[in-house]
Amino acid sequence: MTLNAAAAARHHAQQQCPARARDFSGRASKAASRPVRARQGDPGPLGPPPGAPGAIRPRLRFDHLGRRRTPVFFEAHGPADARPTVVLGGISAGRHLAPTASDPRPGWWAGLVGHGRALDPDRRRLVGMDFLGGPSGAGLLRPVTTRDQARAVAAVLDELGGRRADVVGASYGGMVALAFAELFPERVSRLVVVCAAHRTHPMATALRSLQRAVVRLGACAGRDGEGLALARALAMTTYRSAREFEGRFSSVPLGQDGEGETTVARPLARGRRAAQRFPVENYLEARGAAFARDFDPERFLALSESIDLHRTRPESLPASTLLVSVDSDSLAPPWLVDRLAAKAQGRAAHATLSSRFGHDAFLKETGLVSAMVRRGLGDEGTDASEAEAELARAGDGEKETEPTARAVGGNAPDSAASEVETEAQPTTRDEEARR
Repeated sequence: MTLNAAAAARHHAQQQCPARARDFSGRASKAASRPVRARQGDPGPLGPPPGAPGAIRPRLRFDHLGRRRTPVFFEAHGPADARPTVVLGGISAGRHLAPTASDPRPGWWAGLVGHGRALDPDRRRLVGMDFLGGPSGAGLLRPVTTRDQARAVAAVLDELGGRRADVVGASYGGMVALAFAELFPERVSRLVVVCAAHRTHPMATALRSLQRAVVRLGACAGRDGEGLALARALAMTTYRSAREFEGRFSSVPLGQDGEGETTVARPLARGRRAAQRFPVENYLEARGAAFARDFDPERFLALSESIDLHRTRPESLPASTLLVSVDSDSLAPPWLVDRLAAKAQGRAAHATLSSRFGHDAFLKETGLVSAMVRRGLGDEGTDASEAEAELARAGDGEKETEPTARAVGGNAPDSAASEVETEAQPTTRDEEARR
């Protein structure tokens, strides 16, 4: 018998916390609460109008859950007869790529998506999708894999009438893009993968396992939001680099060196002195709190686990593949991506970007990443000056040594090996909330 979302969550909570069995995912995900349009017959080649959200309920095969009908939410931008381009990001990126009539907010990758930018809805049919995982109209979806997500992408393309597509994926979305290329090689025209590899790194898995343990501990203690916020704060230390933190935060407690703000100490037990507070704590707590306001604990557990379940065969990559890594990324280090390129036996180019932003470079280095995406998609006209123009449209940058892009391994084209210079960008709250 199929469990509904609440019952499945209670069952899962009882398994993980028998001393305090409670439904810590009773809040249905935002996607699950939306009405679902059941697919009826052949939708034809047009699909929804440009810039419109859509929903389908296909019957999908899951690697661990069998076959089940589940809602899939997506968004399409651009002319219906333009080249389909699937755009996938981190676990909280979602389907929203650009403003629509129903949702005027900027998309999660606003620096790359827009008129005249690397992902231009005037020239391409851009397709975004909400990832499967956690509470849904099909019950509790866990475990889910990147292959499961890839099958959902294929269902969305079927709905839109797109047989073949370019696929651009970053972070978790890059893993899904690799899985899509493995399962549906005949449907991939060009593939661009940023900050992702064919498997995870054991140290990254170790850190994510601790994050999941924190979320489960918070649920058992009845402090769901605090557990999720703390897990996200821990995750932030893996998204950025030690180099960035060294230049960004003082190691002196707040209020002692004239830097930062006045210390606001936490109250402790009676008779004990208040704890010292450090500048980096404000940043981590703000990022964790923002994430916990918008994300469901069960969904986080499902997608975090999905990252560590990820495996694809390097030899499955299509010929037109560009892999992009970042020298300071500890989650998808360049040597691991280089190993993927080497095992692809000449079908993939690999370019490594130099940046202080670590894994988050795919969000922060707008100019560099735009140039790589243009090249990976075969679009002409990208050079250093255009990359700087991309950055100027995204916002002013912080002054520091300019990062560069260099080719590493594979059959990287000359254009990918040429040096591209740009200024690093400041952090924005929206970017960090959409990783």
